[in-house]
Amino acid sequence: MRKIISLLLLILFACTACIRSGAEPEETVPIDEVLKIRTWLLDEDLEGRGRWGYISDEERTYPYKADGGGYWIPDDGVTQIENEDVFVLEELEIGVPRTMAPMTMSMAREGRESINYYNLLLYIDFEGIVEVVKVEPNDSSIRLVYSLNSPIIEGETAKRNGPCTINVCPVGKVVVSESTKNLVARNTLVDKEYILQIRCCAWDGTPVVTADVKITSIPDPEYSWEKDFKEGRYGELYQTGEERTRFCKIELLSYEYNEMHLLKEAASMYE
Repeated sequence: MRKIISLLLLILFACTACIRSGAEPEETVPIDEVLKIRTWLLDEDLEGRGRWGYISDEERTYPYKADGGGYWIPDDGVTQIENEDVFVLEELEIGVPRTMAPMTMSMAREGRESINYYNLLLYIDFEGIVEVVKVEPNDSSIRLVYSLNSPIIEGETAKRNGPCTINVCPVGKVVVSESTKNLVARNTLVDKEYILQIRCCAWDGTPVVTADVKITSIPDPEYSWEKDFKEGRYGELYQTGEERTRFCKIELLSYEYNEMHLLKEAASMYE
């Protein structure tokens, strides 16, 4: 597949070069800019250099400025990082695992975009039709919401006109009696893995690009999950003895273009 894609890219480049020698071509989007997937992430410079601590309800005063409910704890015990510098909205790169910001977070950032979301968010920048599909597991242990306004819409797949935002809730287990609609969660079960596929098509339905994304819930050493759930069984969704976390890793596993779309793009340059 990669050899085919490389050949088609060469053809596309050659066609573009030929056109430039004659009439001015129409402006086109660079092939590697067709699809961008962004989300709130731990700043890459902070990876492996510390952890996120939490402010208890007893320590907070009301009303308070939204601070994300926590603070940065440096491994060296010295380096101080302001809350608003810990997390960033950035694009995913193929094969580069990143730590996501905590589930369901609110943080004011002076002079910059505030952080305010529930569950986890994927910002999908694509001009066309976007469909997000559960690959593994393909059940209610992960939930997709594709209409964030009223009415909120949840489905086994999320299909919208792009650019769009998809809300992802990694539940960690299938539940029967609990409601499966409009779940807002601040945490999830640890050591669970999910794979989503993002399928992007042109407005006429022609497949353009497909990306696979992996989300993995990871241990959260500062999160007092035992204290939060010490009172006993809370129901099917939350039970005692289940280690929970507010953090996940995310990785863009693959990013593949449809060869027929590339040929169509190349051919259209001659029209």
